[in-house]
Amino acid sequence: MKKGIVYSLFLGVLVLAGCSPKVTTTLIKAKAPLGPEEEISFLEREDTVTGDAVVLKTIQLAGRDYEPLLDIAKEEARTAGGEMVQMANHLTPDISSPRHRIAAVVLTSDESFLSEPGSRGISRRELESELNLQGRSSASWRIGVQGGVDYRIGRIPDNLEPVMEQHIRNTRVGYIYGADVTYFFTESIGLGLKFQNSYSADKMPASLTETDTGKVTNGYLENYENLWFAGPMFTYRVLSKNRKNAFFVRAGFGVAGYTNWGKQVKETLTYYQTAVSLGEILEVGYDLGIAKNLSLGACITLQNGGFNSFSESVNGGAPQRTSLEKGQVESLRYIGLTLGLRYNL
Repeated sequence: MKKGIVYSLFLGVLVLAGCSPKVTTTLIKAKAPLGPEEEISFLEREDTVTGDAVVLKTIQLAGRDYEPLLDIAKEEARTAGGEMVQMANHLTPDISSPRHRIAAVVLTSDESFLSEPGSRGISRRELESELNLQGRSSASWRIGVQGGVDYRIGRIPDNLEPVMEQHIRNTRVGYIYGADVTYFFTESIGLGLKFQNSYSADKMPASLTETDTGKVTNGYLENYENLWFAGPMFTYRVLSKNRKNAFFVRAGFGVAGYTNWGKQVKETLTYYQTAVSLGEILEVGYDLGIAKNLSLGACITLQNGGFNSFSESVNGGAPQRTSLEKGQVESLRYIGLTLGLRYNL
């Protein structure tokens, strides 16, 4: 009985929390609050403010009922000392959210306040810029390109010759590059596509001894590997208060591929290997706004995957399918750090 009461109270709190309006404000300039008898004007986005004015506060509101949100906006204006609230954007309930979402700015044209030091009035162009910033739609596109370094995490096989083991170690560190596009249905949730490739190479001195004659041929071991991923990505982001910066977490599941071209000691053996499997990718990063619609981003990325068979062509011959021993898997895992540019539409 007691557990049922506790569960009912818990569900009731969740319902009330979901129905209550969400209010986020940023105070830009401090001014004495207005009295309860002062009237607050509400302006639509296209309305023009006559004379000089200054932005005191920005407001972000979300709630199921529209009229109560307007009342909250006016009270926020009253506490900030502004006699005007101007709408920057209004998103009605849709498939992405059952709430009205309002962005607005609090304005004052009080001459005595504007005459104070540091309280210069803003131009219509500056006001329009602020309205554009606050009124950016939650639905948006993000296009990114990035590049960086990575380290491959797979285990090195046992019982290798020292020169071959060192050759594999040299290819653990590589370079990654890629591109992605994401559409955000809401401010926080987005879906998109991503392509990323990790490239590593090594060339080191080696020698080959013929078993019949004992002849020694000197040359190089060369190896050029690519680990790539292509697939859909789910993104969750948290915007900063000024909506210019963003923390994000991304996860994807798609196709992971492997290509490897190499040769041993003056082309006595050349080979080309390919494999395709399923792979996952996880990313955590931060985008820093550096210009209008443009961000500089840093990201930690982790790819996971592997394969147990591959196609190989030796000395230009026809490709042959090769399977690894039972229980063996060639790793496609790596961890990387990238920097990139994001263009936000």
